[in-house]
Amino acid sequence: MKKILVICLLCIAVISCGPRLIYPHLEWLIPWYVSDYVSLNSEQKSMLEKRLAMQLDWHCRTQLPMYAQTLRALGRDLADPDQPDDLQKIRYHYDQFMKLWKHLMRQISPDVADILMTATDDQIDELFSNLAEQNRDFKEKYVDPVPYTLNENRRERMIKRLRYWISNLNDAQKQAVSDWSSRLEPIAVDWLRNRQTIQAEAQKLIKGRKGNPEFQAALLKLIVFSERKRSVDYQNKIDYNTDVTLKFLIQLNRMLTSRQRTFLLDRIESLATDFDKLSCDPKIMETN
Repeated sequence: MKKILVICLLCIAVISCGPRLIYPHLEWLIPWYVSDYVSLNSEQKSMLEKRLAMQLDWHCRTQLPMYAQTLRALGRDLADPDQPDDLQKIRYHYDQFMKLWKHLMRQISPDVADILMTATDDQIDELFSNLAEQNRDFKEKYVDPVPYTLNENRRERMIKRLRYWISNLNDAQKQAVSDWSSRLEPIAVDWLRNRQTIQAEAQKLIKGRKGNPEFQAALLKLIVFSERKRSVDYQNKIDYNTDVTLKFLIQLNRMLTSRQRTFLLDRIESLATDFDKLSCDPKIMETN
């Protein structure tokens, strides 16, 4: 769960590092697609390559034009510094990007289920062993350090991300980032606990996959609607942090200098144009 003015915190991997870097590697969006998690045999690799080719075609035909459209809508709302900001407007853009992410998960999940049906018990053990190692790495980085260190690390990460979108921050903007970071509820422990709960349920589901006619539907539900596994307390913290973050983005938008705003709008349009160029939509290809 990765950007300035809504995009910077949407955790949409296709956008976070730029489409030319991420788009050719759509397989990284699902852990099973990553070779570091599990060793695939030749038949599984062939199956994965065919499915991935189909998903890339679907993604560039149907999703990339929507990414470009949504980015430009955001850019229009940010273009006029005198136009009043409001939380509802910013939240709308946030929701639009999250819908695109959810659609992508829904599209890819059946392929994950199909490939898992072919996995051996040793491969399943390898997969969850690697996921457990990733959990330990997360704990070491985001749970174990003292609160001051966690807060400073979060602040530095945000400043680095913002620098990509608006160039260098001035002192007042850096202070706003510090204030934002200090107001957030710590959720790393909750995140890790929730992730482990989902993984345990997935492991149980996968181990009984061959005798379960509802396996694919159950796995899709677990992947696409994983938020349903959150505790009430964890969800409340997420809602609170989202609200704090969106309000911070509104504040930061009002603090942008004219040069920073131009930089931001150019960055957004550049990304939208990249999505246009990568799109397989015939209508868009004709205009490129």
